[in-house]
Amino acid sequence: MKHTFWFECTDNGGGHQSFVVVANDKQEAIKKGMAFAKKHASGDICGDWTCRLISEWTT
Repeated sequence: MKHTFWFECTDNGGGHQSFVVVANDKQEAIKKGMAFAKKHASGDICGDWTCRLISEWTT
């Protein structure tokens, strides 16, 4: 079963990122999310990250 996870952060380059990742579990979501963040970051991907599971009932 796939789950949707929402990520948000302001990276060290000052860029705000927010995106969703579809994955089988949180571990896979984090791997996919960090790969996406690294590809699109305006600096490095360090910072305070929020990762939330989006309920299927609210989408």
